[in-house]
Amino acid sequence: MLDGLDEEECLEEGGQATEKKIRLSMHQVKALEKNFDVGNKLEPERKVKLAEELGLQPRQVAIWFQNRHARWKTKVLEKDYAMLKANREKEPPRNCSDCLNSPSDNRQLSGDDCPSVVFN
Repeated sequence: MLDGLDEEECLEEGGQATEKKIRLSMHQVKALEKNFDVGNKLEPERKVKLAEELGLQPRQVAIWFQNRHARWKTKVLEKDYAMLKANREKEPPRNCSDCLNSPSDNRQLSGDDCPSVVFN
């Protein structure tokens, strides 16, 4: 992932070189990761300061944080899903007729709303 830390040519489908893609150095990535761990929201002043310290454009820092935040959020969702799935597997199965005629709820639930349906 961090291989090829120098500039790399980007090719279009026709094989024409269009622009240079700049890879971040290990030092830059570690500094950005450290700052992300401190706070995953990037204020404008912090973005400019980081860009100056690391020799990057503020836009590069902003895009890195956006991408890193998206990866972080995906991991959080995966972890939450795994926890919910594990908790769901611990519960005893419920009878669907119990769900459909629950006295604690005045509405009828459809099969889609049934909590005993197992999602794979």
